[in-house]
Amino acid sequence: MARDKLFDSLKFLLICLVVFGHTIDTSTTKFDHILFGFLYTFHMPLFIFISGYFSKNITWKKYKKFFIGLSITFTIFQFIYSIPSMFLGFENWLQVFIRPKGWYILGLFLWRFIYVIVKGRISIINLLIISFLVPIILGFLPFNIEFFRLITFFPYFLLGVLSSKITMVRIRKINKFYSILYLMILFVFIYKNMDIRYRLSLFGEGSYLVYFQSNLVGLFYRLQAYLLAIITSIAVINLTPQNIGKFGTKTLEIYLMHFIFEVIIYSIIFPRFTIQPNLLINIISTIIIITLCIYISNFRIIQFIMHPLDFFNSNYNKKNR
Repeated sequence: MARDKLFDSLKFLLICLVVFGHTIDTSTTKFDHILFGFLYTFHMPLFIFISGYFSKNITWKKYKKFFIGLSITFTIFQFIYSIPSMFLGFENWLQVFIRPKGWYILGLFLWRFIYVIVKGRISIINLLIISFLVPIILGFLPFNIEFFRLITFFPYFLLGVLSSKITMVRIRKINKFYSILYLMILFVFIYKNMDIRYRLSLFGEGSYLVYFQSNLVGLFYRLQAYLLAIITSIAVINLTPQNIGKFGTKTLEIYLMHFIFEVIIYSIIFPRFTIQPNLLINIISTIIIITLCIYISNFRIIQFIMHPLDFFNSNYNKKNR
């Protein structure tokens, strides 16, 4: 089956922005804060939308294969992430090992599971309405729920499920001038309004009162986050060129491996040589990290880690020929 050039281009663009977003996560400069707010307004919601788009035909049988394969991959990477903490004792290592590094992977497990369970039992439109209402209502709880963002981001997954090729064609036909104008206005809006409240709203975490001064303010920021994420994602889909998706098949590898290289560069190399990251250094670091991930993803051991079931099935079929 021929790959969709638009989606490969979108996935590669978004994974580049994810890596770059992580490099500026702890930056203290105002411009980096603005860039952070701009990128986080849409990059994960759109990533999750794409995941939903390609999950619409998933069955229970396909889900089980997906769950087993990705669980093996994710567990191996969790172990790799936890290696430095081994020197701090077993308890410290265990805490790092059992706390997932990539929340998006947990979300993918959950969102696809819910969709498979309710598929055919409830209309997707009704489920979408419920998925918006639940995080909005639960935000009034006076305490946080662990990994609440998995609930908050579920609507983007369902929007992807509901979308079709016709939806994408219609988005692509929008006059690009309007998308460019909107993104410029959004950037100026974030420049003028970027503060801790806007930043916190981008993560979709739970209780309004924990993160904001009142329930009403928290509700406003959650609704704003939904609205801006959807409109901005439409603009990005409209503007993304279709010729940058050569490495769109490598997004999962880049997502899982980039954490390792970020730690090496930002926690070991930069402190060792007293390098203070700035925008240019962060961009160069992003390019280096993505290049390394793409290169290493071709190693046979990485291919096995990323697709363990395919490897086992291939060997099994060879033995039974």
